[in-house]
Amino acid sequence: MTTEAVSGIRSTDLGELLLYLADNGFADQVGSWVSDVTENQPITGAQLLSVLNAEGVAEAAEEAGVSVQEYADQLAQELSGATDAVTPQGELPDDTEFEQRLRGFYSA
Repeated sequence: MTTEAVSGIRSTDLGELLLYLADNGFADQVGSWVSDVTENQPITGAQLLSVLNAEGVAEAAEEAGVSVQEYADQLAQELSGATDAVTPQGELPDDTEFEQRLRGFYSA
């Protein structure tokens, strides 16, 4: 994902995704991403595809110009680190700080 692609993403968007993942079997992973005291647990593209809306993922993949599997794998690879970067005290910040932190993560 590029820094241009992160504009327009709100903290509530990520929050909703994290809650959805936690409610659908990935609470340990999500908890590790927002925690300051535990190492980030991995998630795979296949795991994401098993719970996310297939149509929504397909649309996002098409917009990104990649296959659904490539999109899911990339999301899985970036999700833990991006979540960790924007939740330094274990909570999502307001949208302005969220975007700054997310841009910082992708420009590092």
